[in-house]
Amino acid sequence: MQYHRPATFKDGLVVLNHMRPEDKAEVEGMGHQLIHIPFGVLASDHPTYFYDDEGSPAGIAGIVRLSPTEGQIWMLCTPLITTKPITFVRQAKAWLKSVEQDYQLLWNLADARNHVHHKLLKHLGFKALRTVPTGPEALPYFEIVKLCV
Repeated sequence: MQYHRPATFKDGLVVLNHMRPEDKAEVEGMGHQLIHIPFGVLASDHPTYFYDDEGSPAGIAGIVRLSPTEGQIWMLCTPLITTKPITFVRQAKAWLKSVEQDYQLLWNLADARNHVHHKLLKHLGFKALRTVPTGPEALPYFEIVKLCV
């Protein structure tokens, strides 16, 4: 069964209000305001809302196209991903497989403190290349990348 669908601005607000503390810290550590999340849905290709079999929010994701071949992927999650990890990882993999053919390269930065995201990124085929000081406090973030060709 599929537990993801195209995301809306409202979905961005729902996830914002249920987000994992580690995901909030990741956004704020980059120097962004949390209110930018629903607007990120509008600015993204393939914005997607993830939920469980009861309709509870699990996360939201999208890809900001940077060039004809490159996209900056992002995902923010709720605590549901730790209570139903297998369902969530399967849904995230299915979504990524359906959209990655539109790009040759997907990348972003991931907070080095967000260990749950590191495990998820590894399951999705991303590699951490290096640590980059990021945001106003120069916090350590991993530069993550996936070749899609």
